[in-house]
Amino acid sequence: MEKMIVVVFENESKALEGLQALWELDREGDISIYAEQTVAKEPTGAVRLIDNPDMSSLPMIGGGTALGALVGLLGGAVGVLVGAAAGAVIGTVADVEESGITAEFVNDVTTALTRGKVALVADISEERVTPLDVRMEQLGGVVFRRARALVQDTQDDRDAAAHRAEMEQLKAERAQARADRLAKIDAKIDHLRAKLENAIERKRIKVQLRQQEREVRIQALQKKADRSEGEIRRRQEARIAELRCDYAESKAQG
Repeated sequence: MEKMIVVVFENESKALEGLQALWELDREGDISIYAEQTVAKEPTGAVRLIDNPDMSSLPMIGGGTALGALVGLLGGAVGVLVGAAAGAVIGTVADVEESGITAEFVNDVTTALTRGKVALVADISEERVTPLDVRMEQLGGVVFRRARALVQDTQDDRDAAAHRAEMEQLKAERAQARADRLAKIDAKIDHLRAKLENAIERKRIKVQLRQQEREVRIQALQKKADRSEGEIRRRQEARIAELRCDYAESKAQG
């Protein structure tokens, strides 16, 4: 199952040990890492991105927009991202919401991530929570996780529905409007039609990007499975099957 995890540590040293442990779990087949980022909560309340040169050669497997948006939210309402890598963190609040991450989850994490603490944020797949929890607890880490369940009723869907409803209302009123009002009503309808088309196009692009992201993940996991044996291979193949199922469902929604 695809999940977003956040592990909060007391300091940067422990967080980097946690990152090493996370990659060990990936190599052992207990999890698969798609993207990760380590961040520190500064005394000012800002979130500083931590680059680890030792991890730079390790491959990421597609995606990262929801993770990037979640990292941004960890700074709080007035928090900001600082550091050389800040410009590389992309994603919007909608990316977080539409991946199933809730305000409750973000609030739980930000409550734990007090000033001076460090968090490891990762987009992963895992079937069992115990392997990761045990490793992180040994390092003093507090684990938060949330399944990345795709939200079908997205903000773009809600925008489109609202524009359609308003257009229908204007069309009904147009039938009874005075002649001098027709041009203004038509202009409003045209404006709403353009907004409706934009909302539909945004949804189409997001669905397409999700499909591309999953295809990249499937291909990368297949390469891992081809190099593995026994239980590790079985776990990778099970994740591939799950991603293919999700891929087919998202494609049908598009």
